[in-house]
Amino acid sequence: MIRLLVVEDSNTVRQVLVAAFEADPEIQVVGTAASGEEALEAVRRLAPDVVTMDFNMPGMNGLEATRAIMSTLPLPIVIITGKMDPHDADTLFRAMEAGALMVLAKPEPVGTPGHAPSVARIVQHVKLMSEIKVVRRTPQRVPVPAPPLAGSLPADAGPLKVVAIGASTGGPPLVQQILAGLPADCGAAILVVQHMAEGFVGDFARWLNQNSRLPVQVAAQGMQILPGRVYLAPDGHHLEVGAGEMVALTTAPPLNGVRPSAGMLFRSVALRYGARAAGVILTGMGSDGAVDLKLIRDKGGVTVAQNRESCVVFGMPGKAVELDAAGFVLPPEEIVELLAALVRPRAGAEPR
Repeated sequence: MIRLLVVEDSNTVRQVLVAAFEADPEIQVVGTAASGEEALEAVRRLAPDVVTMDFNMPGMNGLEATRAIMSTLPLPIVIITGKMDPHDADTLFRAMEAGALMVLAKPEPVGTPGHAPSVARIVQHVKLMSEIKVVRRTPQRVPVPAPPLAGSLPADAGPLKVVAIGASTGGPPLVQQILAGLPADCGAAILVVQHMAEGFVGDFARWLNQNSRLPVQVAAQGMQILPGRVYLAPDGHHLEVGAGEMVALTTAPPLNGVRPSAGMLFRSVALRYGARAAGVILTGMGSDGAVDLKLIRDKGGVTVAQNRESCVVFGMPGKAVELDAAGFVLPPEEIVELLAALVRPRAGAEPR
């Protein structure tokens, strides 16, 4: 039985959430809270397995409460929030840096066609997040030493034309860290599949743009894929590289249970760019991307998996390591160093 604490300042929304969770035989709502201060007290007193956290609350907000819980009594936290003002994007994604595992939209109003599926999505994700083992978050985390490399960089590697990144649970702060570390004269295009709740990819792009030296945008059908630009997979569409190095968005069936799928991206990148591609697989549940990362490696491209010690969930990278798809197994800071070296234009490099 999953012991759940529901934190929500709206009495109406709180009642809807409690009713939805209690209807699932695997969940027991052990308590509710209407503020961050109440949430902290309830976590200490009730020891829940997972918390759903409202974001905008009077007094201590969801960011502050998340940070406090993760630095003292860490447990899985899922942010549930309404439609955000674009100016709130930075604060919301900082909650994920503080340790929140996922951001979900509040359920659609009762009586509307979207209510039942929106509630079902929330319940499903909360059940999945309850299984994740989290660690204490402190303001100044000591870096984890890197394990030995799983492979070596080919002597003739680069210049790269594209870097494809796949991430899921715990991924947004790492994607931000990677983009912030890439040089302004990046000679490769960056394509990103980040599994996240529908409706937040635009906010994700705005948040990434605050620290990235490269312009970040949500990919649209037919866009030219250009070096030095970052393209995010939009809601509900696979992101692929089409003919003429153009963005190709499809609504083909989910791959590995998800759409967009990192696997679809890696597959198209391997076919179009071969040895001039890099694939990076970051923290996340499941196995999305692992098989198709191997395609990039088999064609001579550079492949990287995040190491176990730095992952929130080692599922996706772990599967890549198991399949020998990753030429490198690195912590985030070393992934940044490797990519920065590979994407910087080189004097005398062959024309592309």
